[in-house]
Amino acid sequence: MDQQEIFMAAYLDRDIKITFLDNLFVIGLYVHYYYFNNVIAICPEEAHDDTRLLVPMTAIKKIEPWYASGDYELED
Repeated sequence: MDQQEIFMAAYLDRDIKITFLDNLFVIGLYVHYYYFNNVIAICPEEAHDDTRLLVPMTAIKKIEPWYASGDYELED
């Protein structure tokens, strides 16, 4: 079997922000890319260790690095 290049290898195991076509977004750790169905697997920020979110490439508007500064939470 041919070895496939990792999609966005520089982002692997780092936090990313994915913005969807409707401008909603999710922040999480980029853990894998599945070539057979063209989806990105991320572990969302507020998820448990075994939770994965599969995001189809056709639903993505923008992917960018996310630098968690710790002060982005909403205040009461």
